[in-house]
Amino acid sequence: MKLILIYTLIAGVIAGLTAPFPGTSLLLTALEVYMIVHLSKSNESNLGLKEIGYSAMALYGLSTVLKDAALEILTFVPVIGWGAEVIVAMLFVFFLGMLANLYFSKGTKKP
Repeated sequence: MKLILIYTLIAGVIAGLTAPFPGTSLLLTALEVYMIVHLSKSNESNLGLKEIGYSAMALYGLSTVLKDAALEILTFVPVIGWGAEVIVAMLFVFFLGMLANLYFSKGTKKP
């Protein structure tokens, strides 16, 4: 849980610093993939390059659809939209971390 909160705070800082600029989702996707790899290692799970690649593609697609659709609407109002972008990014990373931790703690242990 502590690891997920650290990544959530990092996502908030990244989103806060880059809120006025486009392309924030690429930085956050990289952070999300790194978090998944870190969580898999901390749970001693087997996660190869193939799974990391699939995860990166799925995360990029999912985050693009969810975050960009919501945030593009919100950024029309500059200050409020930038604040909302930080909140959305942090919530997405937090729930993704919780789901990944639940998945890796259940049964993808190394033989």
